[in-house]
Amino acid sequence: MKYNKKRNTAFLYETLILEMTKAVLSKDIGRKEIALDIIRENFNQNSILQEELDAYRSIMETKGVTTEWANSILREAQRTYLSLHPDQVFKTQSHVINRVNKELGKDTFNNFTPNYKSLATIGQLFSIRTPVKRRVILENSLIGEMVAEESNMIVEPVDNLVLNIFIKNFNEKYDSLLAEQRDILFKYIFSFSDNGMGLKIAINEEISRMKGVIEKNKTAFPELNERVNSLHEMLESFSKKPIDDKMLFKVMKTQEFCKEL
Repeated sequence: MKYNKKRNTAFLYETLILEMTKAVLSKDIGRKEIALDIIRENFNQNSILQEELDAYRSIMETKGVTTEWANSILREAQRTYLSLHPDQVFKTQSHVINRVNKELGKDTFNNFTPNYKSLATIGQLFSIRTPVKRRVILENSLIGEMVAEESNMIVEPVDNLVLNIFIKNFNEKYDSLLAEQRDILFKYIFSFSDNGMGLKIAINEEISRMKGVIEKNKTAFPELNERVNSLHEMLESFSKKPIDDKMLFKVMKTQEFCKEL
């Protein structure tokens, strides 16, 4: 069965995020604003594509649950997907595709998407055209990714009082960090609140700033050229990787080095 990735809403969203990231790194403000405008227009709280994206995320972001939970989440995600009006979804997707083609270029859809395999698997699971046998195979594959040993950890709701206490303790604990390091670390801790979008933008803007600092000081400190070149290559590679603890640590160490420069 032929699979059209442009009709995968999660792929459209990830493509736009990646394009915005590239624009930030290359300091192409106009291109960044176009990508951001398309996201804001079509993936806002009241949009049908955001509802569909949430169905994808409910599966992709679920890790470490029981088989029973995984099955329940899959059923609920499929129910949500099937409740969406297909014509409206198709029409809105077409609008996004047309805007990308006209304002960003068709090559935008060739961006490397690290989690594309998972997005395609979920997309085929949702499709009513997928044969029953194939659907069962896809479900088992996804459940395998979602399942792990049960955890006894209880997640408490965070109210404003708890949040204010956390911020106060956070600032005291990390007082020795640079302001820009604290800002990135704080956004990382709370990246769940907007599905990491704010963190991605902040990280990429900070990488762009640090690359500028490194380039500016390259001639002033010739003895550091090898280290500077190595850092520059490392920062460049970050645009193609998901944000994790290791990347965050390297970014914060580079922030420290840039401050010294």
